[in-house]
Amino acid sequence: MEAKIYSHTELIGTTELKVGDESMGCVYGDIIPTETYYKTIQKSVWEFWATNKPDYKKWFSLRLNVQLENGYFLFPAGGYTIDDMQELPNEPKRIDIAGLDRHIIEDFFKQEIPRPFLEEPWSQIDIKQKIGLENELKKEISLTKKSIFKFFKSNPKHFLADYEFSALATYGYNDDVLFAVRKNGFDKSFAVIHLTWKGKKEIDNFPIAKFFTDFDEFKICKNVS
Repeated sequence: MEAKIYSHTELIGTTELKVGDESMGCVYGDIIPTETYYKTIQKSVWEFWATNKPDYKKWFSLRLNVQLENGYFLFPAGGYTIDDMQELPNEPKRIDIAGLDRHIIEDFFKQEIPRPFLEEPWSQIDIKQKIGLENELKKEISLTKKSIFKFFKSNPKHFLADYEFSALATYGYNDDVLFAVRKNGFDKSFAVIHLTWKGKKEIDNFPIAKFFTDFDEFKICKNVS
């Protein structure tokens, strides 16, 4: 399946993804890099492979995302790696993606013709919308900094603060957002979260969320907000 590769909001390459180790949810593909890749990403890839102790904090700061041709943004538990060795400049560059949910492999990669993953009134998002939605959610659930005027106490942690999120789609005016979610020991894979768009930490457990075990449960649910 064709896909686009992004770092933050910048397109850094395209690829044709194929299923590798299906039991591990792995897909891979050769990359056709953009000029942005060579200017801003390649050096970080070289540095990542140049040591036995990669700087994962720096690697994650690239904020890599992969969007399939049907609009779905992947959310791999095992993350992304890019094979590009400085010593072998003429070798094809390759992306490996590990830890995809079973339904992603079954519904998208095994289909002869890629199908949309959403139906109206839900709308697909582009990379700029995705980054914006995730940034807004982080603001609304972030911890309040300690203050000497509150005896070094902070407000209670938001119940969503321990989750990882990947924005997938919007409903209406972007208030309801479908996210893929992940948390250790939690058996739900998706959530519809109602953002408030205040641009700061919310109170009283806002924004609210409704969780779904899998994508099929989300699709059959008629009232998600």
